[in-house]
Amino acid sequence: MFAATRVTPHHNPNSGEDELMNTAPDETADAILRILGHVDPPEDLYSASGSRLYDQITANDLTELPEILAAARKTSGPILELASGSGRITRPLLSLGRPLTAVDSSPEMLAMLKEKVATKTFNPRDVQVELVEADMSRFDVDGVYGCVVLGASSITLLDPAGRWELFRRVRQCLAADGQFLLTVLNADNHQAPVSNDGRCTVSALGENSFLITAEGWDPANGARHVTMIDVSFGVDGTYRSSAYASDVAFLSNSILEEEIVAEGLTILERRPVRIASPSPGLNDVELWVCGK
Repeated sequence: MFAATRVTPHHNPNSGEDELMNTAPDETADAILRILGHVDPPEDLYSASGSRLYDQITANDLTELPEILAAARKTSGPILELASGSGRITRPLLSLGRPLTAVDSSPEMLAMLKEKVATKTFNPRDVQVELVEADMSRFDVDGVYGCVVLGASSITLLDPAGRWELFRRVRQCLAADGQFLLTVLNADNHQAPVSNDGRCTVSALGENSFLITAEGWDPANGARHVTMIDVSFGVDGTYRSSAYASDVAFLSNSILEEEIVAEGLTILERRPVRIASPSPGLNDVELWVCGK
């Protein structure tokens, strides 16, 4: 699965993002939760327990890593990674042996990343890593960076004001010859269904648990609502469920390009990203290489 399903932790109370992401309820997810007897509303995927689940389900996801690493190799100087999460993209970036600053709004995610960075398996070159707890549109860092990375189509987590602020800050901290790398889901090539009732997949999650992922569409708000339900079984045959929800905005690439250019950045190149397991809601992803 692609990490683009990680959303809503980057809330700016003054941005109106909650109103933007107020998607319609997912009928499929609601029905599954009722069958399971799950009465509590889904938690934020970036909550403490949600962060652990997210780390588990993305641990072996290699999507976009070859493309990002190939582009990053062509740059020099320190690396700034925005919305780093628990380090899915951080790990290959550390193989370049350059100082890295990882920014994320979740203290739980950063705590997991801190533990990983201290190990030889994750950071064999003992690269200097600075962890910054901040919204990706509100980060404040010192110095300039030869490479700024924003993966997992995380740009779709922000409203227009948040994207403007992010691009402005990236331009300020980007070296004159530096590059800004971001992956983008091409929403222009996707047609959301009229109904908000979407698709559902079931996958194994360890020996005694499985993951149900239900996707609902909200055309009125231009968003995809994702509910992840973790069902774990005990030795006595009983089970427990936990549910987490997130929203992904469908952002037109033409609008995104206009916003990037308006903030003084130039799109130098667009490269296709190979998706290991394409789905109707996840295909046609690109890596945009931007400069000043």
